[in-house]
Amino acid sequence: MKRLDITAALAALLLSSIAQAQPPAQGAPPQGPPPQGAPGQGAPGQGAPGQGGPRGMPASSLAKTFDSKALGAPVAYVAYLPADYETSKTPYPVIYALHGMFENSAFLERRNVLPQIQDLVRAGGAPNAIVVTVDGGNNLFINSPKGKYQDMVAKDLVEHIDKTYRTIAKREGRALLGISMGGYGALDIAFQQPSVFGAVATHSAMILSQIPTPEQGARGGQMRAFTSVFGEPVDPAAWKAEDPLELAKTADVKSLPALYFDCGSEDRYQLFNGNKTLHETLEARKVPHEFGLYPGDHGYEYVHSVLPKSMAFLKAKLAAK
Repeated sequence: MKRLDITAALAALLLSSIAQAQPPAQGAPPQGPPPQGAPGQGAPGQGAPGQGGPRGMPASSLAKTFDSKALGAPVAYVAYLPADYETSKTPYPVIYALHGMFENSAFLERRNVLPQIQDLVRAGGAPNAIVVTVDGGNNLFINSPKGKYQDMVAKDLVEHIDKTYRTIAKREGRALLGISMGGYGALDIAFQQPSVFGAVATHSAMILSQIPTPEQGARGGQMRAFTSVFGEPVDPAAWKAEDPLELAKTADVKSLPALYFDCGSEDRYQLFNGNKTLHETLEARKVPHEFGLYPGDHGYEYVHSVLPKSMAFLKAKLAAK
């Protein structure tokens, strides 16, 4: 990504963040989502385990907590059970959905993604699975000095769900679905802990081609989201160690889960550049995957338009028993 592209993208993030802080004008069209996949204006340190997410976002009425050994704290999660769960005795596959920045474990409800998944299940276009969300704050779902958020998901949460619910408790019965920041975290887990999930799908994954800096246009909350995880200034070695673009270059091809990822061709944060680079890297290494650039900007209007694609992919890859 060129310097000008980085600057434009980060400027767009700032403007989007400011716009999201203002109430919509009467009669105005619905606002897009808070800035996901890139930093915004939230204060650092918010979204601690079990607190309902950044900005004090309301938790789901269905939220529960589990004790995370990796974080040493209780963490909020939601498990959405299939419609026939109570009347059957069979185990179910599990889709673990990872949220974007300034979201929490209620994001599938808040963004009306859950009803869409349920409609797709009824129509035969999505797996009849348990869907699990979890609070990750703005911590990218990675292991860092702020906490082992990747292990919280890939180890503690998976263990808790397998013990608590009737699951297909093996790699082939588990999938990750990541949106924006959650896509970044899902891809990191795919490359770093490939034995846990059999399939990974992402929409508008937060893949940047360069380390953001103030000189490139990052301001305030934008940089805080990164420096809180990677140090201030951002430590290039720490960034590289978690960058999906770098991890894709060395990951064991034979051990990787099934991969699907897409991005909007008009993504205002220009995340299509990083996603295209990831596609090219995997293609060069002959890693099987599905990738697409589809019309749309960064936000849930785009997610709704492509969700049937990721759900069809996961249905084809997840074990049914």
